[in-house]
Amino acid sequence: MKFPKMYQIYNHDYSRENINNIETEFEREYEKASIDPDRIKGKKVGIAVGSRGIDKIVPIVSQTVEKIKEAGGRPYIFGAMGSHGNGTAKGQREVLASLGITEEKVAAPILCSGDTEEWGKTKKHGFTVYGNVLCREFDAVVLINRVKMHTDFEDVTESGVLKMMAIGIGNPRGCQNVHSLALKYGYGTVIRETAEFMSARLNVLFGVMITENAVHELSGIYLRKPEDFLETEKKLLEKVKKERMKLPADQIDVLIVDEMGKNISGSGMDTKVIGRVFVTGQSEPKIPQVTRIVVLHLTEESHGNAIGIGLADFSTKEVLDQIDFAATAKNAVASMAPAQGKIPCIEANDQEATEAAIATAALDELEKAKIIRIKNTNNIEKLWVSEALYEELKNNPDIELLQEGQELQFDDNGHLEEFL
Repeated sequence: MKFPKMYQIYNHDYSRENINNIETEFEREYEKASIDPDRIKGKKVGIAVGSRGIDKIVPIVSQTVEKIKEAGGRPYIFGAMGSHGNGTAKGQREVLASLGITEEKVAAPILCSGDTEEWGKTKKHGFTVYGNVLCREFDAVVLINRVKMHTDFEDVTESGVLKMMAIGIGNPRGCQNVHSLALKYGYGTVIRETAEFMSARLNVLFGVMITENAVHELSGIYLRKPEDFLETEKKLLEKVKKERMKLPADQIDVLIVDEMGKNISGSGMDTKVIGRVFVTGQSEPKIPQVTRIVVLHLTEESHGNAIGIGLADFSTKEVLDQIDFAATAKNAVASMAPAQGKIPCIEANDQEATEAAIATAALDELEKAKIIRIKNTNNIEKLWVSEALYEELKNNPDIELLQEGQELQFDDNGHLEEFL
């Protein structure tokens, strides 16, 4: 097959807000929060950390540890990631290490457990609440998480410290319970009501709420007390949604995704970027409309968890061989999203998978195909677009041409050249 020429472009249409001095910003926020040191002194404090690859997460965790120590507390990091890490203590510790969070780097012991116990029922709807058994050992808890759009639903709050409590600290059992209840009551309702119950149970001191700009650079650190979590998350999510980056076309024939993985998105690929959710009861995004998606690689940091591979139409034998089917199934079941764990059509290599995607995209004329190639859904400011699409975009002042048109290059083994 003769492929259309591809043009590498840079899309400058995004917010560049970022934080240069993390220590200064953290210190300023800590002072504003007016945390009572008497609530920390002599206490064993659990610092909840999740599985997401958050920019500058190591220094943020380290500074949180330092503040607890300065107030006379004894800080411990604990994994709060629902079913991620295969829902085991060993897996959670491996995920934290892959993010750079080790006892040596953050100067605090790390505790992990996949075990859960029932904590009670919420007042309004009677939702059963489950929590990590490690929380028995803590006198108080601190939460660290990023506020961002969730890949499976839309609401006034999505991912953040509220979700970290309801799902992350809930461990696999709590995670599955929340997702199951959400099919009837909606994610936002279940998460917020469950988090309200857990906040009182956990004696939460404060939350470190993080935001990133459209190119996933740290853009905000906000220390808030539990009574301010809800309103702060609402405001921060509005800001994140307004500033997010999108693909430069609403109608796409073929989207080539070089890599997907758990370190990129909870669903392997950001569903809001690719325009596919595949979760029962949740509406599909109106844009973009993508006819065919092909995924070429699974990141090493995924540890074989290929949740989200079902969002693709085609992939490769290499990806298939990397999949830990037990971990993927556990994640799919816990998140009530079996369609995201299904296996797409598997081709021998990158070239055959790409050719199959183009061949099945119902194209009348190949030279008019709208094809986009991205490294992953976290990095869409620099991308390749087909000639027909470039002709539509070239007069946009936000679009910068980086490389003139050239065909996709595959080696003798059918591997696509590395994304530049």
